[in-house]
Amino acid sequence: MSLSQKDEFGVLKIFSDDSQSPKFVKFDIGKWGENSGDRQHFAQLRYSSTKDGKPTTAKNSVVSTRWTKIGQGFVDQEVTGYFFLSEIESDKNKEKDVAFKKCGKGSSVTIKLRGGKHPKNSGDPDSAKCYNFDFQYMGGNCNNFQKEYPHPDYYKMSVDSKFALKDNVMKWVGYKAVTINQVDGVRCLAFVDYGSEVRKKEEGPELENQQWKLYFDVTDDGKLHKKYEIKSPKGKKYQDEKRVSEPYKTHFKDLVTQFRMDRIVQPEAKFLSIRSISVGLIDDILKKY
Repeated sequence: MSLSQKDEFGVLKIFSDDSQSPKFVKFDIGKWGENSGDRQHFAQLRYSSTKDGKPTTAKNSVVSTRWTKIGQGFVDQEVTGYFFLSEIESDKNKEKDVAFKKCGKGSSVTIKLRGGKHPKNSGDPDSAKCYNFDFQYMGGNCNNFQKEYPHPDYYKMSVDSKFALKDNVMKWVGYKAVTINQVDGVRCLAFVDYGSEVRKKEEGPELENQQWKLYFDVTDDGKLHKKYEIKSPKGKKYQDEKRVSEPYKTHFKDLVTQFRMDRIVQPEAKFLSIRSISVGLIDDILKKY
């Protein structure tokens, strides 16, 4: 593996840098116990999962950790991160609709691309409008892809995958999400690297043993509802929501790129980055993975 195939961290590049406007953006991991870096980590960073109007408490909410970059204005991009998920938040004393459920709400590492910030008010038309690449904590292929708009309306689907995810808790696992504009829509590609899964938390990923594999390859051409069963918010139909069903070919509002983990107690991360890429012959490139 030549150095030209790796980014500044030493992580393998699936796609080459954009020759016209190359850009590599690192995330600042920050430290636990401090409100530092690009990670949002506060003692009480929680979101409410109930709709009864109660104040957010440990009983009716879940912890959330996010690494967020704002203002990255390129759309053909390769986004990478390695995560060690130490522990899923305990359900002890939790209200029923907040308890962890495999394939349920907040059950995956989520990489959000082309979206906007979450608004203070639900339904704000300037809210998040993004592709969500979901990698389930406990494995499986359920709800692995979403489109969001406006927050908190999520259109969830289980797109065809090349393999089933493992249980990803207590492992170093690498994830990549790629979006590429095409004439007929947006091609969305997800990759996973299990080459470091036997390593301990303090060891970090082993970059000399990268084993990136294509997890899914889906093209959003405005007809996803004809290919997949889409779980729409109550009272809405995906195909009728034109602003949702049309491909997201541009960034939206605050140009947010985000890694998000809900219900995970103190996740660790390495080598988080965004790169602007040159597409080339996609299918020829994918043959390697």
